[in-house]
Amino acid sequence: MRIRTAAAAIVALAAALSAVTALALRSPSRRSAVLLPTGWRLSAPQGAVAATETFPQGLALSPDGRMLAVADGGYRTPALQLFATPTLRLIRTVRLRGAFGAPIWFDAATVAVAGANADGVIVVNARTGTLRVLPTGTATWPVAVARSPRGDLLATANDGDGSVTILRHGRPIARARVGAHPAALAFFDGGRFIAVAVRGGTQGALVVLDAVGRVRTSLPLRGDPCALAVEPALLDVALCDADRVVQVADAGHRIVRVIGVGLHAGRLEGAGASPNALAYDRGTLYVSLDAQNAIAVVRDHAVAGYLPTGWYPSGIAVGRDALYVSDAKGERSPANPDFRPFGGPYGEYIASALIGSVRRIPLRLAGAASLPGETALVIANAMPRWTPPPGATVVRPGGPIHHVIYVIKENRSYDQVLGDLGIGDGDPHLAWFGATITPNQHAIARRFGDFDRAFADGQVSADGHSWTDAAFSPDYTERFWPANYAKRRALYDFQDGRAPIVPQNGYLWDAAARAGISYRDYGEDTVAPTRPGASATTTFPGLVGHFDPHYYGWDLRYPDLARYREWLREFRAFERDGNLPALEIVYLPNDHTAATDPGFPTPQAYVAQNDYAFGLLVQAVSHSRFWHSTAIFAIEDDAQDGPDHVDDQRTTLYLASPYARGGVIHDRYSTASVLRTIELILGLPPLSIYDAVAPPLYAAFTTRADLRPYTAIRPHVEFDALNTRAAYGARRSAAFDWSRPDAVPPRLFDAVLAGALGKNR
Repeated sequence: MRIRTAAAAIVALAAALSAVTALALRSPSRRSAVLLPTGWRLSAPQGAVAATETFPQGLALSPDGRMLAVADGGYRTPALQLFATPTLRLIRTVRLRGAFGAPIWFDAATVAVAGANADGVIVVNARTGTLRVLPTGTATWPVAVARSPRGDLLATANDGDGSVTILRHGRPIARARVGAHPAALAFFDGGRFIAVAVRGGTQGALVVLDAVGRVRTSLPLRGDPCALAVEPALLDVALCDADRVVQVADAGHRIVRVIGVGLHAGRLEGAGASPNALAYDRGTLYVSLDAQNAIAVVRDHAVAGYLPTGWYPSGIAVGRDALYVSDAKGERSPANPDFRPFGGPYGEYIASALIGSVRRIPLRLAGAASLPGETALVIANAMPRWTPPPGATVVRPGGPIHHVIYVIKENRSYDQVLGDLGIGDGDPHLAWFGATITPNQHAIARRFGDFDRAFADGQVSADGHSWTDAAFSPDYTERFWPANYAKRRALYDFQDGRAPIVPQNGYLWDAAARAGISYRDYGEDTVAPTRPGASATTTFPGLVGHFDPHYYGWDLRYPDLARYREWLREFRAFERDGNLPALEIVYLPNDHTAATDPGFPTPQAYVAQNDYAFGLLVQAVSHSRFWHSTAIFAIEDDAQDGPDHVDDQRTTLYLASPYARGGVIHDRYSTASVLRTIELILGLPPLSIYDAVAPPLYAAFTTRADLRPYTAIRPHVEFDALNTRAAYGARRSAAFDWSRPDAVPPRLFDAVLAGALGKNR
């Protein structure tokens, strides 16, 4: 869906904010309590709340309403957690081999969950914690399970092979192919049919099977169908990436209604509410909006209002007098100054420190008297801090800046690099790669601006590159990456350019293409050649014909200085011909490092060379004919591999431009703020609700140009220094997989890196 005029959208959203903020804040007890890295806020719970394990995938109430089952399928060991209602007292945690999706209850004592990598349905006795596995087939990787009304049939949606397995009395009787990435399924029409939401393909589909696995119909649906609910005469289908719920009748043959459920409906279409779970009860449909930390309340086929949740709601269950909501990312984003990969079973690695939660929301809050106030609070939470442009700013289309160079790096926190800068809020004790190793990043921060409140919107590279390129990460990516990083899922498809990882409005380069803006990509989302003389490739349609085929993307055997030289080769040609693209995206990934793998550069050499390549790029531009019209932005895709005393998503952000104000900039920015600033300079509309409302970097710019060039500083580190077999962790590093970012188990990688740098305390 094409985004409407950006200026009109922002004005409308700003008006909504001003109209509702006062209403939301009339009662001091209802004020938002927690500020997230994105700049959005979480409201304090209005009912009971309890911590879960990592990334609760969904939840279900027992038939008698006394217990709540929560399936945790995140980075830590999968589990089924049982809570007493209404207090949410934890009764029992049952460790599982795998878990995904929402559990289902057979009776008041028996609950089942899709077993994911266990290739089966895991059935748990809620009273004793004992379990058994009902196999669904080799490499099926079930992500959802449903039970027929009579109880004789089970069905699973299998992400592993794009199938549905049907079991009768626990034994498989059929397997039907339905398409890539089925996400949810439900029995309907008395159990005669099974509806399956299928994410994959060109546009997704609702596939209807009969009870023996024969395909009856396949209804194309545009926008990543990912959740289902059954009404008396309708099927409700949540379209994760289109911010809509589609209502289907006639056994899946006919769409009768489409309901927009995002906060931005009518302002920004398809911009990132991400409905990912549904629950229907007595005429009301409740819709979990994971990207907007809210539940949409739908009555009479229209949104009546919204209820605030925790961070990234992932499941809903309706009780007699309350909603129960699982929040995949919990109640806060923690700091990690004690980043010790060897400490405890998980250390302070971001994926294990991000604990989920479950909230009890009284149903009275969804009533006519309370819902307007709750809605106002949700809208206020979703407005980070809308900043109108100053009277004069260079951050605008048609201004003096005509060229943007966007540099993307890998995985470092603010303190890890700039903790010793001395002018911002840094902790020098946490500076693993300080001024000796990264003199250019230190010098650029000192001259052009130190952003000590900049945050990566992504947690790891899997979602980080999506946030960096699109200001959004789809539900598919968010739900699956923890299992990948925990080595429970082999398929890594988060940078392959195909559904369901592609956000509704595409990427920054797609926006440039739609606007007729010239652009060039260097390594971001391209595949490096595997043999000498070959060219790089890409699976992203918008990059075809717009990337340098001689520039290597991810490949730790290829130096960042070689990447810089290839970028410089084209830059000199653009300078000669006067046709520098308006937008360049440059990937410099080697600050990731290869730990202490023998024969690879040492971590210090990798980071120093990365620093020098960045410094040389700034030097080249600042000595060129384009310096007066250019802004260079650089940010890490995530901050997962380092300590930080403020937040585990705080990262380095750099701006180099004649119009950079300089000094310490305490304004709070995130990845989406960088994208919004680039969009405003180039005259591009926002890609999602996140960049639409993100505060641009107005405070970082001045209208007076300082045209002095920058001179790169060579770090006092030997670039050619290689790890030896005697290096700390060398034997372990030699077994690591460097085929893609984060392929190595992160805790092991970070432990070796910390030990090699003498940081294991």
